[in-house]
Amino acid sequence: MRPLRKPVLLAMAMMAMLPRAVSGADPSLRSPTKQERAGAQSPARLFRLGTQEIGIAAGYGFALPFVGETGDDEELRDVQYIYVAPRWGIGISDPMGGDAWYRGNVELVAEGAFLFNLESKDGFAGGITALLRYNFLPEGVFIPFVEAGVGILSLDFDLENRSDGLNFTAQAGFGFHYFVSDRTAFTGEWRYHHISNADIEEPNLGINSSLFLIGVTIFLK
Repeated sequence: MRPLRKPVLLAMAMMAMLPRAVSGADPSLRSPTKQERAGAQSPARLFRLGTQEIGIAAGYGFALPFVGETGDDEELRDVQYIYVAPRWGIGISDPMGGDAWYRGNVELVAEGAFLFNLESKDGFAGGITALLRYNFLPEGVFIPFVEAGVGILSLDFDLENRSDGLNFTAQAGFGFHYFVSDRTAFTGEWRYHHISNADIEEPNLGINSSLFLIGVTIFLK
């Protein structure tokens, strides 16, 4: 029986090491998050570091006369415009937060900004906006988010107390993606939107407005 002792000891050692090796090699043995348990088709899988999106949104903005200096001028109080925004975004973090209610990821969005003024005068503005967006990642096809950003505009509204030319925008708001297919979502947003020129030129009464947007977003592989 002595010749069998070494093989038996070797087999026992290998069996003792096997669970440790398997747990290190197979990530499925760790506790999955709710989103991972939801399956490979969950929209939450798209919100990761490096995932890109393209889309377009359009909407309507109108002045908030009770905010800031907008209410000090009749023309500014009447401002109404159409807003068109082609956009591209990229995830700059993987999901964070485990299974907490705030589980989500951070995204950088670059957005073209085209404003067609309707009231109180005709006018146009064009520029670009950079937004940081935090996407909440619950189970299901509804993905809410919050966002904030700044941008630059070339303004031509021809308002008495608002200088045309170089202007800046500050904006913040919230919205959602509602997925209608594997990688396509209907997107809705509301933002507080501010336009001024940081006192580069006078007059500089700010335009403060409420902006509603709807659009389509496509998430790329």
